Amino acid sequence: MHDDTASEVQLHATFLASMSNLAYTGLSENWLLKECGHQHWMALAALYDRAVPDFRDAQGRIAYAAFTQMKSQGLQLQAITENRAFALQTTLSRAGQNRHASTQRLLLGERCVGRVTLVSSFVSRHVPGDNRSVAKACLRDAPTVASSSDAELQALYHLSKQLRSGAWHSHFELVKAQCCSLPAFAFKPCPDVDYNGAELFYFANFQAVVERAEWQLLKMRRPGQVRQREIHYYGNLNIHDSLLLRLHTASPTCQSRHWCELVRQSDGTKLADIFTEKTGPSECTRP
Repeated sequence: MHDDTASEVQLHATFLASMSNLAYTGLSENWLLKECGHQHWMALAALYDRAVPDFRDAQGRIAYAAFTQMKSQGLQLQAITENRAFALQTTLSRAGQNRHASTQRLLLGERCVGRVTLVSSFVSRHVPGDNRSVAKACLRDAPTVASSSDAELQALYHLSKQLRSGAWHSHFELVKAQCCSLPAFAFKPCPDVDYNGAELFYFANFQAVVERAEWQLLKMRRPGQVRQREIHYYGNLNIHDSLLLRLHTASPTCQSRHWCELVRQSDGTKLADIFTEKTGPSECTRP
């Protein structure tokens, strides 16, 4: 198929805050990422004019949208409390030859209380059952879709390449050479909790395991409130494999901003870089 199709799609979903999507400090960030991932997936189906998001590569293998970058900004998750209605407004477009990006605005009435950007690339598993064999996929019978030239997305893409190679000096107000490294945190995922239906370690659970490492390593008495976060994804791991987390802070006393490396224990391959900014519990007030 060679006909052009829509270059952008928009979705709007509404929710009621309840125990299924709330956490200790307001709306659950983990739930938010999962829902943003779902909205991104459904928007991809709409972009390619499909009733459901069923994609295949040129060889007929199932193709999934693997997230390569996640960036959240201006989060005010504490503003969403029990029984409050809120919404997600999603805009998705093509960001490159095999990449798509969605910007999702978290709305409390007319007020925006957060923005999440997700960038994905279509992938397929080249060896059945082996998550290390996941590689980029060319979709079968996919129509031509116009690409975005958004400068912010291009900058995020190039930043991810720098981070993965280690060729960076400072980011997120953290100077790499001056960071204080904490003891490594080991984590063995559970397939019934941490993996998704594609049998991959779920993208939202990279955030969840960093929260666990932060809580244990920083010995926090109360949780802080996340304001912004960046996750750059490079790979995945198989069931029975484990993760090693290396948490770095700006100084031994700084807990509000940190960088975390996620490494696959079996071979030492880095799977993600995660940058986080939080405010302390005393600064988290509910409106």
